[in-house]
Amino acid sequence: MAANWKRKQQSHRVQEESFRLERAIRSVAKSTKQVHQVQSISYGDFLAHILLWQKAILLVPIWGLIAIPIVGFLCRAIGGFAPEIGYAVMLCLCLNYFLVDLLKRKIRIDDDYIYFGYKAIPIRSLTGIDVNYKKGKLLPNWITIRNNDGNDLRLSIGGMSEQNIAALLKHLEVRNSNLATAPVLNTLIKCRHSKKKSALETTDRLQLPYNSKRIIGESFEVFKLSAAQWIRMGPVVACIVFGPMWIGMFSRLYVMLNPNSWRQLQQIGLHDFLEKVSEGLSRFLASGMTKTTETVQTLSNNPIMMLITGGAILAFVIYFMRIALRPNLLVADKLGIQLLLRIAGTNILIKKIAWNQIASASLFKPKGSAGSQSWKIRLQTPNNKNFDVDLSALAHDDRTSLLKRMEKMVPDCQIDYELSQAMRPHAAHSYTEIWLQSLTQAPERKTLEPLQPGQTLCDNRYEVLRSIGVGGQGTAYLCKDLSDGNDHRQMPTVVLKETIIPVFGDESLRRKSLESVEKESRLLQSLHSEGIVKLLDHFVEDHRAYLVLEHIDGSSLRDSVQNNGPISCEQAQDLAIQMCNILQTLHANGVIHRDFTPDNLILNSKGQLKLIDFNVAQQLQGGATGTIVGKHAYLPPEQFRGKATDQSDLYAFGATLFYLLTGQDPEPISQSNPQNLKPNITTQLNDIVKQATSLNLKDRYKSAKEIEADLLRDASTITPEEVSTSTIASEDASTIAPETASTIKLPREKVVEVVEHG
Repeated sequence: MAANWKRKQQSHRVQEESFRLERAIRSVAKSTKQVHQVQSISYGDFLAHILLWQKAILLVPIWGLIAIPIVGFLCRAIGGFAPEIGYAVMLCLCLNYFLVDLLKRKIRIDDDYIYFGYKAIPIRSLTGIDVNYKKGKLLPNWITIRNNDGNDLRLSIGGMSEQNIAALLKHLEVRNSNLATAPVLNTLIKCRHSKKKSALETTDRLQLPYNSKRIIGESFEVFKLSAAQWIRMGPVVACIVFGPMWIGMFSRLYVMLNPNSWRQLQQIGLHDFLEKVSEGLSRFLASGMTKTTETVQTLSNNPIMMLITGGAILAFVIYFMRIALRPNLLVADKLGIQLLLRIAGTNILIKKIAWNQIASASLFKPKGSAGSQSWKIRLQTPNNKNFDVDLSALAHDDRTSLLKRMEKMVPDCQIDYELSQAMRPHAAHSYTEIWLQSLTQAPERKTLEPLQPGQTLCDNRYEVLRSIGVGGQGTAYLCKDLSDGNDHRQMPTVVLKETIIPVFGDESLRRKSLESVEKESRLLQSLHSEGIVKLLDHFVEDHRAYLVLEHIDGSSLRDSVQNNGPISCEQAQDLAIQMCNILQTLHANGVIHRDFTPDNLILNSKGQLKLIDFNVAQQLQGGATGTIVGKHAYLPPEQFRGKATDQSDLYAFGATLFYLLTGQDPEPISQSNPQNLKPNITTQLNDIVKQATSLNLKDRYKSAKEIEADLLRDASTITPEEVSTSTIASEDASTIAPETASTIKLPREKVVEVVEHG
């Protein structure tokens, strides 16, 4: 019943995702202009913004303090219309300088052009991106974007954050594959990118940031987003409001070297017009200020209004103090969980709960809550007292750390399944999101070459170390996860499994490719077992989909047998039990692997088996038929007909066991009998292989649990003579640790990276 309910839930989620996808695709199709939407990148340091506001208030730039008096003097000396022309020209130059400076506070880019000030440079005409150094400086100060017509664009590195520099480079490189970028830029971005460590964890203490005051930051972000356009228009408004000031200042500078010609200045028509506008604007502003002052005075004399205003201020102060006194630190130590308020290095205890007081943990959703922002981790004591922790106050990675600490310190605690799923790591993107991400990318690859060592992906999170294998759909890479820790030597390694998405051709081909990646990621997310490779993340970049998988130090069973020969019956017994446990997990979740072979079973350095490559796995759905996939020597007849079942994986199990015992692939579509090749194989294991590879489903094992029961029953019947006669001649017994003797006894071999072939 539970399995059927789970399948229905998964089917319902898939259907919902499909509806969302269809609506999203129609939306993208109707508004293709969104692909060419102009993006803005902030530019300019603190000094540049100060100088912009100086121009807005006084209009006259620094160079104008010298140039305007000299031009005014020369024009007066020439006489005639020269003074009026000179006045108009200098005023236009000052206004233009102000507008150019205003436009340069943003770099605007779209698919075709980069806009900066009055410049509009075609991206496809760019030839390279270089850096320039000031004399005596070790670090570059400028980025120069080269253009084939010589119209280069020079940008200050100090005027952009490392995120904006990376975003600009990525945008340009994706849309111009011939662009040559200075390698020092990527190194500079890495050096400037200082990521704060989210958690401090030791054996006895876990310290996590607790963002319960997020409403303050969110309110500020909302204000910035809503007021961004108004803030940008601020200098323009200031220029208008301070018009009377800069008009008078400009005119006096113009006649500074001709003090006696002020009266002649009144004869300049432009100056006379500006004076009248200035007087009118001054009267308007003075009138507005007078009315505002009178209104405030009238309200302040009204006791009811004063009472309402005072009550509103008091309510705001109380609300703000309640937010300010919320905890900002969560500590889980040997004693329990504490929520602390950290102020100036001092920790103030807000509330705490001891480990021995926790009886159960569940996910609490308040009634009427609009989303997960209000969900809480509810820890309940035996006397039904609650200790709540805001789920959204913890980062996703920190939730996982807290869950692991709870499982370690309170192993008997009943943790709700829904809470466990909410706290475990999950891939950042849904299928709809990564599909839309691929749609909005430019229809051109940044490069056709494989990734190179040192190259980073996913916003500089993963750094490529080297390629570790090539498959039919892409390459697998060994990478460093730069988001975990500051010491490069201690950063964990992961495997990036690449799937190349078709750029040209029918849209359905791209969709099918992404669906395959999404299906594999969903299966891995739904399976929680030490015997199955873990999915850490997935994303799309440069028309390539990547699955981020845990890195397993070890080798496949095929490599082990090829390097060391067939294994002993005792070793096969141990591995077979582990394989049964893996298959029980798969089938309990309604998953058929369909490629359960020695190539996809990895034995790590601790003697533990892990199953990889779920690209052809499928979930059971009533009446569904599939395609013929898998390696022929390991396929049962029903899978050849495209009707794989749980028992199909059991056939592959028997064929894999045959390979481990004999060192040879079994005959396709046949019942395997390993004793025909190796007479010293025990009768018990031979019978298990025969029944598992039976061509008739009625005669084959019905479940992995049945096989495990036979293996455990037969384990006691294997005699020492049978073990010794089937032991590999090249085995070195001195390499087997005593603590691992009960699990696996394979000879030590060189640790290699595991590759999932597409």
